[in-house]
Amino acid sequence: MTDFLDKLLSWYEANARDFPFRRTKDPYLIWLSEVIMQQTRIDQGVPYYNKFVKAFPSVQSLAGAGEEEVLKQWQGLGYYTRARNLHSTANEITEKYGGKFPETYEGLRSLKGIGDYTAAAIASVCFGLPHPVMDGNVIRFVTRHFGITGAVDEAGTKKEILEVLSELMGYCDERNHAITPSWPGTFNQAMIEFGATYCVPRNPNCQDCIFNASCYALQYGMVDSLPEKKQQQPLRPRYFHYLVIRVRGRKGLYFRKRTENDIWKGLYEFPLLETSKPVSLPRLMNSLEWKQYFGKTPVKILSQTGSINHLLSHQKIIATFYSMEIEQPSEKFGALIHPKNIHELPVARILEKYIEDHLASIL
Repeated sequence: MTDFLDKLLSWYEANARDFPFRRTKDPYLIWLSEVIMQQTRIDQGVPYYNKFVKAFPSVQSLAGAGEEEVLKQWQGLGYYTRARNLHSTANEITEKYGGKFPETYEGLRSLKGIGDYTAAAIASVCFGLPHPVMDGNVIRFVTRHFGITGAVDEAGTKKEILEVLSELMGYCDERNHAITPSWPGTFNQAMIEFGATYCVPRNPNCQDCIFNASCYALQYGMVDSLPEKKQQQPLRPRYFHYLVIRVRGRKGLYFRKRTENDIWKGLYEFPLLETSKPVSLPRLMNSLEWKQYFGKTPVKILSQTGSINHLLSHQKIIATFYSMEIEQPSEKFGALIHPKNIHELPVARILEKYIEDHLASIL
C-alpha cells in the first residue's frame, strides 16, 4: 500500500495537467466539470466548461436561466438529459438549500442527476470526505494493476473494485489526513489522471510505467483483455428524414421543438418523418405520413443529402435532409424562423452541422 500510494501521489504531483476546475473547491464548479466530462474527452470538454461557467458563473445564475438558454449553451456536448438535470438540480439547490450544496455524500447523492461517481467526486474534492470515485479511467487502472477479472458492468465486479479503492483511500486518509484534509480528493484525481494519461485503453507504455513491477495484467499478459466488459448490444438503427421547408417569397425555415420523452427532448429540429427502414424519396412522398403532412400542398424538392450517420450510446441515426419549397405558409410545419434567428435555437449536433454547411445555399 505504502509503495503504491507514494508512487501514485508523487507521480501526480509532478505530472498533473492544469485544468481550471483543479484550481477550485467550489462544489458548483466541480459538479459542472464532472457532469461535462462524463461523456466527453477532457481536452474537448474544457472549452465547453469555460463557456458554460462564463454564461452561468454560479448555481443561482444557472437556476435563473431558461431551459432553452441552458440547452443552447450545452449544444455540442450531447446527452442533453445531463443539461436538463443540471438545470433542475440548480433550482433544487437554490430553492431547498439556499444556493449551498449539501456537505455530505448522502445529501449530494439525493440530488437529481447526481449519481455515485459525481457525489463521490464533490464530497472528496470539496469537503475532504473519503469516498472513492469509479470512472472508466479508474476502473481500467485498478482492474489491470490488481488483476480484477469479471465483467465490470456486473455488480460483483464493481463491488470488488470499490473495496480495493476504499482500502487504498482509507490507508491514504489515515496516513495523511492529519497533515491536510484534501487527501481524498487528491487521491481520486491522481487515480483518474493516471488512468487517463498513462494506463490508457490501447497500447499503454507498460515498459516505462512506474507500476510495471507490481501490475498483474502486465505480468500475466492481460493488458489488452482487462477490464472485461459484457458483449455490447448492436446499436438500434433509426431512419430520420428531415424536411427543410422554406416558403416561396419568404425568408426562413420551419422548425419544431421536440417535446416527447425521446432523444434530444427540448431541442429544435426541422419537421421530421421517421421510418423503420431506408426508403427512397419517391416512396417517402407516397407514404401516408407525407400525405398527412402536406395533403394536396404542392412541394418542390430542391435538393437532398446522402445518408448521414450519427451515433448515440444505444442508437444509430441515419439521417437524410430534403430541401424543399412550398407556396403557402402553414403552422402545421412548426414555426417559420428567420435566418438571423436560426443560430440562436438549441439543436442537436447533426442539425448544427447541416445548418453550418447548407444554410447559406438553401435560403
